[in-house]
Amino acid sequence: MKDFRKFLRSSYSFKENNGNQNQGTFQGKRPRLVIISRKRSRAFTNVGEIVSMAKRLGFRVVVAEPDADVSGFAKIINSCDVMMGVHGAGLTNMVFLPEKAVLVQVIPIGGTEWLSKTYFEEPAKDMNIRYLDYKIRVEESSLIHQYPADHVVLRDPSEIWKQGWSAVQSIYLSKQNVTLDVNRFRPTLVKALELLHQ
Repeated sequence: MKDFRKFLRSSYSFKENNGNQNQGTFQGKRPRLVIISRKRSRAFTNVGEIVSMAKRLGFRVVVAEPDADVSGFAKIINSCDVMMGVHGAGLTNMVFLPEKAVLVQVIPIGGTEWLSKTYFEEPAKDMNIRYLDYKIRVEESSLIHQYPADHVVLRDPSEIWKQGWSAVQSIYLSKQNVTLDVNRFRPTLVKALELLHQ
């Protein structure tokens, strides 16, 4: 992963330890946080609240959605110290983060912890990117508006996994959005700040 990341970064002429980082200090600059935005599924429904909370903590915040302009998006990511988003392909842009940046993966409900660890946590660590995750509660999922409280989808995702990948994908990955409890999520961003200053 480290070599792959190095190859991609050199393809875009990115230097190592770019962005605000300078051996763990910011020299008076506020760290930059990028929130990966999604339009269809696994979107944050309260981006404004998340941005406000992050700014109160001292971040400069950018909300961005990956598009066909890979080079332009890569430059945005490369200029940031922390990247956060809900589990999904948009997080693969972590390859453009500066070394020792922080990736924050928001894990939706649905028993996707193994996917989250395999696809993002382990590769991030292999690329010398610090990793944090935040597992949402059922109340933070839009699925509570689609299913009764005692429904198996909310109560026991392992039963849905028994139906196969297509069932998991069609429910947990295609129909679910996230309304972060910003008070509960706040300590995760505080931890990200601590990691940046180490």
